[in-house]
Amino acid sequence: MTKSVGLIVAVCGIAAATVASAASPRLDHLQPQGGQRGTEVAVTLIGGRIGQEPQQVLFYDPGIELKAIERIDDNQAKATFAIAADCQPGIHGIRVRTATGLTNLRTFHVGTLPEINEAEPNTEFEKPQPITLGTVVNGVITNEDVDYFVVEAKEGERISVEVEGLRLGRTFFDPAIAILDEERFEVAASDDAPLLLQDGFCSVIAPKTGKYIVEMRETSYRGDDASTYRLHVGKFPRPTVAFPGGGKPGEEVELKLLGDPLGEKVAKVKLPEAPPLDFRFAAEDENGAAATGLPLRVVDLPNVIEAEPNHELDNATRGELPAAFCGVIGEAGDLDRFRFAAKKGEVWDMNIVAREIRSPLDAILRVRKASGEELAGSDDNAGRPDSYIRFTIPEDGEYVADVVDQLNQGGPTYAYRLEVAKPRLAVDIVLEERSQFETTEVVVPQGGRAAVMVTANRAEFGGDLNVLFGALPEGVTHETVMLTGDYNRVPMLLRATPEAPLAGQLTTVTAELTDKSQPVLNRFRQQTWLIRGSNNVNVWSHYATQGAVAVAQPLPFSIKIVEPKAPLVQSGSKELKVVAEKKEGFDGRIAVRMLYDPPGLSSHQGIGIEPGQTEAVIPLTTNPQAWPRDWKIIVVAEADVNGTVRTASEFATLKIAPQYLAMAYPTVATEQGKSLDYSIAITQTTPFNGAAKVELVGLPPGVTTQPQEITKDSTEVKFPLQVAADARVGHHKQLYCVVTIIENDEPVVHTVGTGELRIDAPLPPPQTAQEGTPATGEAS
Repeated sequence: MTKSVGLIVAVCGIAAATVASAASPRLDHLQPQGGQRGTEVAVTLIGGRIGQEPQQVLFYDPGIELKAIERIDDNQAKATFAIAADCQPGIHGIRVRTATGLTNLRTFHVGTLPEINEAEPNTEFEKPQPITLGTVVNGVITNEDVDYFVVEAKEGERISVEVEGLRLGRTFFDPAIAILDEERFEVAASDDAPLLLQDGFCSVIAPKTGKYIVEMRETSYRGDDASTYRLHVGKFPRPTVAFPGGGKPGEEVELKLLGDPLGEKVAKVKLPEAPPLDFRFAAEDENGAAATGLPLRVVDLPNVIEAEPNHELDNATRGELPAAFCGVIGEAGDLDRFRFAAKKGEVWDMNIVAREIRSPLDAILRVRKASGEELAGSDDNAGRPDSYIRFTIPEDGEYVADVVDQLNQGGPTYAYRLEVAKPRLAVDIVLEERSQFETTEVVVPQGGRAAVMVTANRAEFGGDLNVLFGALPEGVTHETVMLTGDYNRVPMLLRATPEAPLAGQLTTVTAELTDKSQPVLNRFRQQTWLIRGSNNVNVWSHYATQGAVAVAQPLPFSIKIVEPKAPLVQSGSKELKVVAEKKEGFDGRIAVRMLYDPPGLSSHQGIGIEPGQTEAVIPLTTNPQAWPRDWKIIVVAEADVNGTVRTASEFATLKIAPQYLAMAYPTVATEQGKSLDYSIAITQTTPFNGAAKVELVGLPPGVTTQPQEITKDSTEVKFPLQVAADARVGHHKQLYCVVTIIENDEPVVHTVGTGELRIDAPLPPPQTAQEGTPATGEAS
C-alpha cells in the first residue's frame, strides 16, 4: 500500500488571503489511541487550537488513510481513520495540519484484534471484567488502581497478553501484568521485557481448561488520568526474536521465530528495497497476529549462519567479508566463533547487533589471529550493550571473531548478528530543535518565509556539502548555502507563493558532496521526545526519517534585515537592524532573533519590535576567535496571533573580518595625584579612510581621559590621564580600547586590549628627629 499523507478537507468561506486567526495547534492525545487493522475508526483529536480549521493528517507510515476530519470545538476535532488490513501492527506517528500550522507528533497504535473499553468496577479479583480471548482493552490506571479481566481458555491453548503503556507516549507509566488462575496462583507475570522495553507481555500454554484472570496495574501502584493502556489479550503467537534478524534489501528471508510457548516456527518475509528506520515482522498463524512485530535489520550484507559446533578455533564457521555472521548463544557458557580471511591494511567495522533486534544477549566481541592470539575486544559501545570494533588488519591471513555473553548466560532467544563491513562515507542529518526537547516542524505562511537550521555531521570524510529538502508542498521552494567542509550547520530558507495551496508534506533532508565525487550514505533521523525522566533523561521517543513541512494562512506581518554595509570584526560589536511591515489591524509585539550565531558570534535573544514601532536592533558581539568570512544570516520572528506564529527574513550577508589594527599596551605606574601620558603602539593591517575614534575604557575610579583620533597612518595613540589624589590604589588590568572606524557610513567597532595601570599611594614625607632625641650617628 502506498503511503498516505491524509485527506485535505476544504474549509468553506475562508479565503486564501485572510489574516491568520489562529496558530500553533497542538495535539495532546487521541481518543481512542489505536484501532484494529482492516477497520475504520472514529478518533477524537484533542489539543490547543486543533479544532480551528483542521484540514489534514500526516501519517509517517503506510497503512492508514484519513477519510474525513471536522471541527468539534476550538480544541477538539473528529477524524475517521481507515486502517488497511495489511497495516503493520504497532506504533504510527501522526501530525495534524490546520489552516494555520502543524501540530507536534503523537502516535496512533494499530492492533490486530477487536477493541473494547475497560468497564469499571473491575478492581477486585473476585469481580473481573469478562472479555473474549481475542480482544484489545483500552483502559486507564489511576493511583493504587488494579484492573482485572477474565477469559476462558481450554487446556493446551496459548494465552498471550501484551500491554502498551509507556509506548503510548503520554506519561511515565511503567505497567505490570500477570495471568492468574481461579485460585489466584500466578501462571505468568511480566514487568519489563527485552522485546517491549518497559512494557511487558506474557505468553503461556493454558495448563487446564477454565477461567484465567489477567491483572493489569502500575508496577509501583501509581497512576493518574494520563496512565492509559492498550491490553492485547488473545491466542496470537508471541515470539520474542526473529533469527537471523535481517537480510539484504529486497531479499526474501526465511526466519526462525524464537521464544513462542508453542515452540519455534518458520516464516518467510520479503524485505523492503529501501531500508526504513524501523522495519518489523508480525508473526501470524491460525490464531491471529502478534500485537507487536519483531524488528529486522535491512542491510546490504549477505547472511552467514553459524554451523554448530563452532566454539573451537579449528571449527569456527567460515565466511567471506563483508558479511553478517548470525548465531545464537544457545546455552550458558556457549561461545561462537567465525573465521574469515583478510588482507593487510584493510579496515573493517565490526558491529554486534543484539539488543537492537530485542535479544537479551549482552555480547562481548573479540578478534583473534587464527593461532588464538587476541588482537582486539569490546564489551559495550558508547554506553550500549552491543559491541563494536574498528579493526585494521595487521597482515594477510585468517582471523577469528568470538561472540560470548558478558555474564556467560545463554538460551534459545540469545540471537545476534555480527555485521562486518567497510567504513562508509555517511552524513548524519537532523533538523535542529527550535527549543530544547521540542521537535521542529516547518510552517511556511502563504506569501511568506520560514527558516530552519540543519546539522550535518560527516562520518569518514570531509569536504563541502549541498544539503537539500526533498518533495515540498506545491508552491514552496527552498534555498540554502553550501556547507563548507570545516562546518556542520547550515541555514535553510523556505518560501511559499501567495497562491500556494494550504497543504502539508512529509519530506526528506539529504546531503551530497558538492563535487559529487563519491556517493554519501544519508542518515536523517528526527527525534520526538515523548517521555522524559529525571534530569531530562530520554525514557521514550519516536524517531522518524522524514521532516514535516506545511503551508499555512498568511501572517499579518513580515520582517527584513537591513543588510550591513560594513563588516563586524573579531572582538567587535555591531547593531543589526530589523524592520517589520505590519498589516492593518495588527500591532502586536514581534520577537526577533538570529536563526543561528556563526562561530564566535553572540547575539541578544530578548529583542522585540514593540507595539507602535516597526524597527529594532539586535546587538551582535564577537570574540577574538570568530570565524572571518561572509556569513549568510537569517532573522526569525515570532508573534502571538491567537497562538504563536513564526516567519523569517530573507538571507542577508554579514561579513566577519579580522581586526583592522592591533595595539601593544605598556604597563605603567603612577601615584595618586600625579597625571601622565599613556601611549599605546598601533600596528595596522587593514587601511581605512578618515579618522577613527579611540576610547580608553576600564580606567579605575579617580582616573579620567578624553577620546582620541587616529588615521590609517598612525603608529601610536596617546591618552593624557588625569589621576586624582583619591584615585583607587592598586593594579588595574582591565584597560582596553574601543576603536570606531566609519566605513560605508557605518561604524566598525573594535574592542582591543588589554593593558595595565598601577596606582600607588604617595610615600609619606621623611620623618624629622624629635627634640631631645640623638641624631643619627651621635654617641649617647
